Amino acid sequence: FFRAQSSILTSAMGDHSLDSPGLTPEEEQEKFKNDAINVVKVNAFQMKRALDKMNLQEALKYGSLMLGELRTSALSPQKYYELYIKVLDELTFLEQHFQEEIKRGTKVEQLYELVQHAGNVVPRMYLLVTVGAVYIKSKEASAKEILRDLVEMCKGVQHPTRGLFLRNYLSQMAKNRLPDVGNEYEGEGGTVEDSVDFIIQNFHEMVRLWVRMETKGIIRDKEKREKERKELRVLVGFNLVRLSQLEGVDSEMYHSANPEAGQDGVVPRQSVLHRILEIIIQCRDQIAQQYLMECIIQVFPDEFHLATLQPYLDSCMLLHQGVDLRNIFTGLMDRLAKFSTTFLEGIKAKDSARIAIEQAIQGMVPLFSTYINKAVVERSKTMTTAVYVQTQHSLLNLVLKAYPEDMEAVNQVIIATSEHFQKSKGEKRIDPQAVKLLKKFLLAPFEHYQNAVVCLELSAIPALLAQLPFKARRDLAKDIASAAAKFSHKVDSVNLVNKLFALISPLIQDEPDQPSFDDLYIDEAEFAEEQNLVACLVHLLHNDNPDILFKMYSAARKQFGTGGAKRFQYTLVPMVFSYLKLAMKIHNMNEQGEECGTPPSKVLQYVLDILQKIAGYIPEQVLRMYLQAGAVADHCRLEDQTYEAISQAMVLYEEQIADSKLQIQVLTVIIATLHSLKNVTEVNYDPLSTKACQYSTKLLKRPDQCQAAFMCSHLFWAREELKDGNKVLECLQRSLKIVDSCAAVQQIQLFVLILNEYLYYFNANNDKVTVKYLNVLLALINTSISKNADDIKPEGHLAPVQTFYQNSLKHIEYKQQDGQADAERWQGIVIKPSAAPLG
Repeated sequence: FFRAQSSILTSAMGDHSLDSPGLTPEEEQEKFKNDAINVVKVNAFQMKRALDKMNLQEALKYGSLMLGELRTSALSPQKYYELYIKVLDELTFLEQHFQEEIKRGTKVEQLYELVQHAGNVVPRMYLLVTVGAVYIKSKEASAKEILRDLVEMCKGVQHPTRGLFLRNYLSQMAKNRLPDVGNEYEGEGGTVEDSVDFIIQNFHEMVRLWVRMETKGIIRDKEKREKERKELRVLVGFNLVRLSQLEGVDSEMYHSANPEAGQDGVVPRQSVLHRILEIIIQCRDQIAQQYLMECIIQVFPDEFHLATLQPYLDSCMLLHQGVDLRNIFTGLMDRLAKFSTTFLEGIKAKDSARIAIEQAIQGMVPLFSTYINKAVVERSKTMTTAVYVQTQHSLLNLVLKAYPEDMEAVNQVIIATSEHFQKSKGEKRIDPQAVKLLKKFLLAPFEHYQNAVVCLELSAIPALLAQLPFKARRDLAKDIASAAAKFSHKVDSVNLVNKLFALISPLIQDEPDQPSFDDLYIDEAEFAEEQNLVACLVHLLHNDNPDILFKMYSAARKQFGTGGAKRFQYTLVPMVFSYLKLAMKIHNMNEQGEECGTPPSKVLQYVLDILQKIAGYIPEQVLRMYLQAGAVADHCRLEDQTYEAISQAMVLYEEQIADSKLQIQVLTVIIATLHSLKNVTEVNYDPLSTKACQYSTKLLKRPDQCQAAFMCSHLFWAREELKDGNKVLECLQRSLKIVDSCAAVQQIQLFVLILNEYLYYFNANNDKVTVKYLNVLLALINTSISKNADDIKPEGHLAPVQTFYQNSLKHIEYKQQDGQADAERWQGIVIKPSAAPLG
């Protein structure tokens, strides 16, 4: 007990005790706090003990000693808060005892007077507030009188930290005891206006105490003081929270003055918002104004903000020059954007209140635009380019949410941003942070609408894009192209094609401010990925009218034509296939009697021109596209263009295809394309098929020559008018001769492949392919198998060939069965091994 008394004495003397040697400031704070809490525990114990003995005087004495620990100035706000919470826990017990005293017949007024005998002001005020809360609950006096008395007496504590926590305790104790509409304290206890007066007066005093902390202490501790002030801001903001929770504070009271002011002695009363803003503006403190203006946005309903938007924004222009208006503006705009979305989606029936809100929503964007521009002029130091873009981004988000279908309103925000950059372009270079924010700003419409085609109607975007450095323009172009490809909405006019490619021009063509290719791209893969993204956009071009679609493709081809050789090989390839698809569509429409202004021949000529342009860069791919173009031209009955396309493919084969593996692959495609032609006459077909046969003899590897030879046989069995059994047999016989010069291991597989070719033609009634040839070939295969018995075992490398051969024999046996068509012809084939000499 005596140790406790000693600690209290030290506290009362101002906590000027010598610092403990060897302790850091944090450890020192922890020690002070623990010492104070220990004193609180000791005195709280004694207080409860006295209460148990019904000795109220003794209990108040120890309660006063316990509360005396809150007089300390040695603790930081955070540590003081921990001590404050501990003391409040103990005061709860005392409050309950006061209530029991009243039930036993003690007059609350006597208790109210009794606690005022405490020696120090801090303990006395905490005791008064505790008894005052019980006094209000007892309803022996009006709540408004007690609250007015308490809020005035709290002025006796002018130390910032102690005063703030005391007034916070007052707010908490009065929280559920304020007169409000429909509650038990309304009427004789007062009205909601009295509660508003109490909260605002308490709020005003707390703001003054909070601001006073700025001038306390030496200049070098300014950073520390600002940190402490920010730790205490919630205590001040709690008043606004409590004010917003009053049921009687409606929109009318919040934004309108007392309509009966001046009548019959009614005292003029300003609106709640006006009184709050007046206190905030008059404090002239940057930290306080910043926090409290943002606090207003968060605690009051959105409908209140809509109704008071202009006076609130007017007040913003009167704040300290150091206040960051961007945070205030963006916070308010973001909140109103969410409200607008919810409100507009929920409209079902129209009434006067809803109509008023709709009108307020319609008018808020021009207001914000006006005040943002005003802030740019009046606060040029704090409203930097990056801050301006962030503010405009929130304004754009507000427009997108409030006016989702008004593209012109969206466009106006982008125009305003572009004009701002135009004005400041000559003054200073755009900083990287502003560039990053501007990219997010420009992408906002694409993310909101999820439709790149709709965003193409925003005419202001290109002008704003032009303000950015090349790398930022290129990154944005990739994001726009990705969005267009992702959402896959169709581009259906030449105008939209030009707009789309204008937005992504850094990907399509070289720009004046573009760095060198090596500096721009780490490797070819990055460039290829970028160009493939552009190529995907070709597939978004669509129109049911083939003439318009042709013009759209021509516009795209013109844009791609400025891209240079490196881009051609990526961007023009999808154009080829799009043109081919269009040519077939036009031909089919013509076949059905529908007229088209664009002939298929013109479309195919564009294809041939494109292929000629890119042939030197991707020869193999172009060769295959030539063959595809030839097949489409044949479908459209354009023989000259069919011949030209396939002959150009053969020229590329001769000049560009040197790899032996690639040669056989490409030759297979050439043969297949020639075989598929339906409308080419013999005059043009013969030189092409003959050329293909010549290629088969020039292959490097014998097995490839063999396969190419028997594949060429199909060129002479394609259509009825072109069938030539002799040439078919000639190709097959030539393939057999080539097998003789192949390795023994390769011969079995080649023989089996040739056997199946013979069976195909025998089944197709080619009279030049007879049973004689088949029996000789079967004998050859059987002999080769017997010589390579080890290799055809299940574990040998020729096992798959053996399986293939056995399946072929089973097919022959099936065809030889009675009841099968031409069974008699097939029965002449001997499928059992023969020992006859091979000749």
